[in-house]
Amino acid sequence: MLDKRFKTLALLSETLSYTKTAQQLFVTQPAVSQQISSLENELNLTLVTKHNNKIKLTHSGIELADYAKKISLESARLIDSLQNEKNSNQLKMGCTLSLSTTLLPDFIKKLSGKFRITTTEINNTKHVLAKIRDGKIDFGLIEGNFNKKEFDSIQIKREPFICVANPELDFEKPISIDKLFDQNILVREPGSGSRDILENWLAIQNFQINDFQNISEISSPTTIIQLLKQNLGISFMYKSLVENELDHGLLNQVLIKEFHIEHPINLVFLKDSYFVEMYREAASDFE
Repeated sequence: MLDKRFKTLALLSETLSYTKTAQQLFVTQPAVSQQISSLENELNLTLVTKHNNKIKLTHSGIELADYAKKISLESARLIDSLQNEKNSNQLKMGCTLSLSTTLLPDFIKKLSGKFRITTTEINNTKHVLAKIRDGKIDFGLIEGNFNKKEFDSIQIKREPFICVANPELDFEKPISIDKLFDQNILVREPGSGSRDILENWLAIQNFQINDFQNISEISSPTTIIQLLKQNLGISFMYKSLVENELDHGLLNQVLIKEFHIEHPINLVFLKDSYFVEMYREAASDFE
């Protein structure tokens, strides 16, 4: 188990206050300072600095605090699974909004024979990653980018990422992206995986999302699809989200020059997790 000094450092990284840390640990403020100093001396590292009565963790302090949080979360989960056999096959998962209506139902159905899903957190990529980091969920199905130093992943599948519009909008085929800048673009909120994919591609082309004259931020993919069918703009999303609309001519794929994106869908979890084999088994059920 972790030395209590590491747990104190982990809490201090969140409160950034010796007083608040002491209050949450039910100890005195000098006791917290002494624990941090003891840890710094033992490791020969500066973990915390102070400037104008405000404390800040050094790079080493942040790395060590993050490691301590991860070990604490994994230890608690392992002990729970050992003490309660019924919890050994229990999983708490997250999923991005873009995948919740297409991939998620099938994924849960295939897992149902081996695992018990007790929590399903549906939100954007940034939110799902934060929930994994905080131990609120065990893993997430995401299509967005993530820090590979902090998280490990198993690829589930690859998805075509396309531009979509109402059939009434008749564009040349293929069209240059800059010729679409006068269109109203329906995009997800910052932090969503699909928005990250679009913005990264635009940056490679030396453009940015603000080059579009009209931008409408909408958090719900379902709402975006309904607005597209009402001819209220264009959007970029996974093809599987609009497969039915494309098949029935309710929406069209807009072909864009040099726009050919197939993005991986990943099962993401904490790096070097003790439960990696369980995640591999879960992912294999979807292959």
